[in-house]
Amino acid sequence: MSIIKNYIYNTLYQVMIMIIPLITIPYLTRIFSPGQMGLNAYSLSIVNYFMLFGMLGMQMYGNRQVGYIRDDKEKLRRYFWSLYSTQICTSLIAMVAYYIFVGIFMKENQFIFLIQGLNMLMVVFDISWLFMGLEDFKKVVIRNSTAKLVGLVSIFVFVRSSDDLIKYILLTIFINLAGLLIMWTNIPKSIRKIEIDMKIIKETIFPLIRLFLPQISTQVYLLLSRTLIGALSDNDQVAYYDYSQKIINIILSLVASVGVILLPRISNILGQGKKEEMKKLVEQTFSFVSYVSIPMAFGLMGISKILVSWFLDPQYYAVERLTVASSIIIVAVNWANIIGIQYLVGSKQENKYTISIVISGVINLIMNIILIPRYGATGAVISIIEAEVLGIILQLIFVRKQLPVVKMLLGTGRYWIVSIIMMFLVSYVGGFIANPVLANVVQVVTGGVFYLLVMFILKDKTQELVISKAKGIIMRR
Repeated sequence: MSIIKNYIYNTLYQVMIMIIPLITIPYLTRIFSPGQMGLNAYSLSIVNYFMLFGMLGMQMYGNRQVGYIRDDKEKLRRYFWSLYSTQICTSLIAMVAYYIFVGIFMKENQFIFLIQGLNMLMVVFDISWLFMGLEDFKKVVIRNSTAKLVGLVSIFVFVRSSDDLIKYILLTIFINLAGLLIMWTNIPKSIRKIEIDMKIIKETIFPLIRLFLPQISTQVYLLLSRTLIGALSDNDQVAYYDYSQKIINIILSLVASVGVILLPRISNILGQGKKEEMKKLVEQTFSFVSYVSIPMAFGLMGISKILVSWFLDPQYYAVERLTVASSIIIVAVNWANIIGIQYLVGSKQENKYTISIVISGVINLIMNIILIPRYGATGAVISIIEAEVLGIILQLIFVRKQLPVVKMLLGTGRYWIVSIIMMFLVSYVGGFIANPVLANVVQVVTGGVFYLLVMFILKDKTQELVISKAKGIIMRR
């Protein structure tokens, strides 16, 4: 399946992911208090550490390995079942460790933590890495879309008051778990026969650990922020931080999937020895991601004040300034997905990727400990911005002799200039419209039209390529 088709499938799914929170978040913030939502985010952050240990880097490693050997059905079958056997062992050990941890250390709200532990079952049954490595994103998208839609309906049917927090947590877990179980019915017939190779399992452990180290470091500033806010501040601050990042992630999800889609393609190209083709693909993707993510970041800055005023309950208005500050993360994360995950991991340079993540994660941890007790969620946002920006700077330094980094960065200049102008434009336009929802719609349309028009006038090559590819797909149909 072509990269364009995979991206279309993922884009449709990411659009749905973006729309669903637009429906559920306003509803949930009007039912549950910041303290309740903060408790949910805090407890989930704890179980996520153990889920990370349970997966032990298999999502990325399995994706890449399947990409290498997917054309050899016999080898693919042995690798899949051997890798999955490893995953079962690590996930069950992590699950037992989680419940021991909760029993010893989590005395307050312990029942909530015990229920959140059911999330560990998702690590046991998650084989999405198989389909990603096969570049069969259609099955992943359909499974995830079905789960999200059923979950959306279930929330409105069963979650009706502030007493339903446990019900909300259970619904979220079981809907996601059902989606993973359905995916098992789509395993290719050629690999359904179980065949476990102990040699493959032994060869898997150390590469898994090498990929796990940068992931655990990444979680220092993705998960630990919530954990530290809960420990050093209060649950209200956890909720403010959590919802600001949810808004950021809605935008991030539209572009971030590019790295996941291209990792198996990069691995496959590398396996064929086509290094120059791989570098060209990375350069083109970096340009595309910049073309999309930079205006998204500054556009979000321009609409955040009005967005939060209607999107969240008045109790959550502190989220607005956190969202504005966090918007720059959209660019840094998307660049890191391309340089770090797509290129460094795809070309087996995990050590450089690990170094960048560990350094930025450690500094971020220190900043969190210093800033959160005094500034709460604001301190966490400052810390995560530092971590993401530092991480991509280090990665660009590492690849400067392998990729035309200066050329790639200079090529984004027009996107920065036009996006900053667009930010002031949409902010100005929004002030003339009384209805906040309509104001946001007008802002988005105005900003989008302005950006596309200016890029058309400048004859931007990336935009011309996107339009050309889109026309080709439409004409073929």
